Amino acid sequence: MYSNNDLNKNSKLLLSLIQKNGPIAKNNLLLIANMTLSTLQRSIKPLIDNELIIESAIGESTGGRRPALYDINPEGPYIVGIDISRSYTRFVITNLNLSTIYAEKALPISSPQQTITAICDTLKETLNDLSISKSDILGIGVGTVGPLDREKGIILNPTNFASKEWVNIPIKDIIERDLGIPTFIDNGANSAVLVEHLFGIGKKYGNMSYFNCGMGIRTGVISSDKLIRTSSDSEDSFGHMIIDMDGEKCSCGNYGCVECYCSTLQIIRKFRSKAKAGRSFASSKPPEEIDYIDICNMAEKGDELSREIMTDSAAIFGLALTNYINILKPELVILSGPLFRYSQLYYDVATSAANKRLRFKDKDNPVFRRGGKFQINSISLGAAAMVFEELLNQ
Repeated sequence: MYSNNDLNKNSKLLLSLIQKNGPIAKNNLLLIANMTLSTLQRSIKPLIDNELIIESAIGESTGGRRPALYDINPEGPYIVGIDISRSYTRFVITNLNLSTIYAEKALPISSPQQTITAICDTLKETLNDLSISKSDILGIGVGTVGPLDREKGIILNPTNFASKEWVNIPIKDIIERDLGIPTFIDNGANSAVLVEHLFGIGKKYGNMSYFNCGMGIRTGVISSDKLIRTSSDSEDSFGHMIIDMDGEKCSCGNYGCVECYCSTLQIIRKFRSKAKAGRSFASSKPPEEIDYIDICNMAEKGDELSREIMTDSAAIFGLALTNYINILKPELVILSGPLFRYSQLYYDVATSAANKRLRFKDKDNPVFRRGGKFQINSISLGAAAMVFEELLNQ
């Protein structure tokens, strides 16, 4: 079994460079790592001995002997990434450079005990089915809804969960006791923006933002190639930006927050309220059975009430997004989560509304993307990437 203690600082640096740049030749590693040849050879040996990397191919010759290319061993240690959101849980089993997903499972969310037990039991079954030993798992990453105590691995008191029992849950300790695998926890949006920056569509951007929008709005930020954390480890500051001082009351206690108008819960609530008040809509379902996907589908087909509610909400989101962009100046903005996943209309209206109001117009406007490279797996794969980064920093 590989141990993190087997690697010194230089070995960890080389592993990180190979993970993010492989397949890569030794000469290129020397340049990037700024090492002497003898130091590189000493430092790369434990990576080969522990089967963390392999010679994957032979590169093109530049006049002499063709160079060997080093890459992450696709059959080396595995990582588990878990996404705990308000409406579902999800886990993936992947390799060190996230190039292969060996398994992915989606599970319902309920009480903490039921949810965590289901995750652990299903993960054990999946590892058994794949003939993967727990000793081959480098670590488990959990990307979840905040607020949380990241260092201690405790989910504190998230809002709008399926159960009100999600208060002060020591999820890191629970999983480690059950599975005996090192576990790390972070906000889901931080996990997602990290994986998109390191491996996804954000690789060439030093400044980018990721929005996961559904029952709530969660935001992760990369600035100057660094993940930015708030002092309280929260990820919902955008959702609680006040855009109407006399507006509707928010779950946070303030009035007129973005989340009062731009979440799947609020869209459903407004639709049902207007439908019960007599507005017609293109479905045979009673208003109380209409969900967010129903509203998206009706809006795409031209239903007047659905389009009105979706368009109004998206325009408000775009306005708030303008304020955010004018302050942080991201080069890339990824809009993800159910709010955007199920509605091209919502994405189009929100980005159009933002672009119309941006201070610099076409100059320095960010690139908008819907969903990112990893789509529904962004948080779970991001949690896996977070494990690797945490271990390299130990």
